[in-house]
Amino acid sequence: MAELVTLAEAKAHLNIPASRTGDDEEISRFIGALTAPIERHVGIVLPVTVTERCWGGRRSLLLAHRPVQSIGSVTLPGGRTVPGSGYDLDGDAGVLHRMAGGHLSCWERGRIAVVYTAGLAAVPAHVRQAALIILGHLWETQRGTMGTARATRDDEVWDPRFGYSIPRRALELLGGTSMGIA
Repeated sequence: MAELVTLAEAKAHLNIPASRTGDDEEISRFIGALTAPIERHVGIVLPVTVTERCWGGRRSLLLAHRPVQSIGSVTLPGGRTVPGSGYDLDGDAGVLHRMAGGHLSCWERGRIAVVYTAGLAAVPAHVRQAALIILGHLWETQRGTMGTARATRDDEVWDPRFGYSIPRRALELLGGTSMGIA
């Protein structure tokens, strides 16, 4: 399974020698947990196969998951498949145009099934670095190496390590806001 960072990158970031393997399982769990929160901020990063059902009748279909790397298949109502020359893809926008004779045409009315691969071809450097920062933060919260606990007015101990999962500097690398259509 693809990950945002490798175990070797994670261990190097955490200053753990490659030869020390006692924490590898825990680090691997942290690595696996990084993808969902990061993709909430930047959209799909790691390639994933999606099957989506769209309504035809228009010239273009807007696919929900972007960017689209490739189309696996397009199945029209009634089960007929569309050859690769029967559509044109704008992958960044996630728009699939129907083509006939080299010109835009309308998709047939009804449910159209599109199987495609969404995600990026490579993890951008800023996303990889944000993942490492988040990993380091999660690691520190397990090791007790951050900050100090403070007593509140009610003598309840509050520890700043447990107040958030994504440090501000990682959010800034990710752009700080969720992507989407308004």
